[in-house]
Amino acid sequence: MKKWYTLALFNLLVLAILGLILRYKINFSLPFLEQKNLLHAHSHFAFNGWVSFLLQLVLLQGFTNNYTESKKKWDRFFLFSTFINYAMIASFSMVGYAAISIVFSTISLWLSYYFCYHLFKALAVNNVNTVSIKFVKAALFFLIFSSLGPYALAIIIAVKSSHQYWYHNALYFFLHFQYNGWFTFGVLALLFKKLEKSTNYNPAPAKAFYLLLVTTCIPAYLFTSLWHNRPIVITIIILITALLQTTALYFLWKLLRKNTTQVYTGLPLVCKSLYTIAILSFIIKILLQFFSVHPQLAKLAFGFRPVIIAYLHLIFLGFISMYLLSFITEKNILNPSKKYTIIALVMFSAGIIINELLLGMQGISAIYYLYFPSLNLLLFANTFIMVFGALLLFISSLYSSNKLPNPDTKIYL
Repeated sequence: MKKWYTLALFNLLVLAILGLILRYKINFSLPFLEQKNLLHAHSHFAFNGWVSFLLQLVLLQGFTNNYTESKKKWDRFFLFSTFINYAMIASFSMVGYAAISIVFSTISLWLSYYFCYHLFKALAVNNVNTVSIKFVKAALFFLIFSSLGPYALAIIIAVKSSHQYWYHNALYFFLHFQYNGWFTFGVLALLFKKLEKSTNYNPAPAKAFYLLLVTTCIPAYLFTSLWHNRPIVITIIILITALLQTTALYFLWKLLRKNTTQVYTGLPLVCKSLYTIAILSFIIKILLQFFSVHPQLAKLAFGFRPVIIAYLHLIFLGFISMYLLSFITEKNILNPSKKYTIIALVMFSAGIIINELLLGMQGISAIYYLYFPSLNLLLFANTFIMVFGALLLFISSLYSSNKLPNPDTKIYL
């Protein structure tokens, strides 16, 4: 599977370059590219070309032997997925939401169904139902469930509804169940698989943590829903959901407190640092949701674009991408013994942290109706750090060993 991991890191480089072009257009003229079209291309490729592509690889390899048994089938799947991902970049960049780009994005949804069906089937063969397997199954469910958003969006556009709340709520439906469902549960499956190998592992808090997250994921969508006047019953549901998700952090803390020493043993310092940042990002995400229970705070949070972008980047880059980069470093896809790998990870991670800080400042400025043009320039300059970091990560993957160690030989966090 080495070639597909290398391709995933190349996709990350392409994604960073698309982000650089987007930031360039905000500050300077580039008339032959439409900003909105390029944004659609960037977001679709971020979801399908980077995170989903890499998550599919690590879940397939980490929880089944199905790739080894059905190599030709999966090679064709990842090759076709790659073609569709790059076709979406081209079509969305040139024409935006049009017939051709909608066809490619629809095929992408159907490919996710194919993946879910075959991975679920492979999981059933093992007949194991640990907490980590439960997280995998939940991730697959939310991946399929999230696709209802684009279908609803297509209907809303087709009937030419002028109600912006319907449009945004359909979009947020897809985003919520991708970010907080498929992405989050997929990464947590990797975490819990390794925690389960610790001698101090206690399944009771693990099950409690899982149950609290899985039962609150659907009602948590109400956090992002826009309302003219939010009914009191919706506020009560949101409040209960926020309290339950915050309670889940207690069980996660219990697990990490008792197992961190073991799971950190033998890890390179850079991996320990990135895992810590990833887990902290997840905790911050839950706490931000808790504080957004207040209707006025929710209106501020989801009514200002910079705030939404900062929140989404916190999950996508701070939590998901940081964790996955550390995980594949542990698997020697990125060789942690090489200096250029460490430099690449530090550079890309620094770019993520700086990006999040600047987006946070931009969000606060938007809330108070302040405008600081220098923030856009700083965000553009910082994108160069992320591009060079992504380039070094890709180069590092080319020079890492082709022989991947058994994923169960070490305990990862």
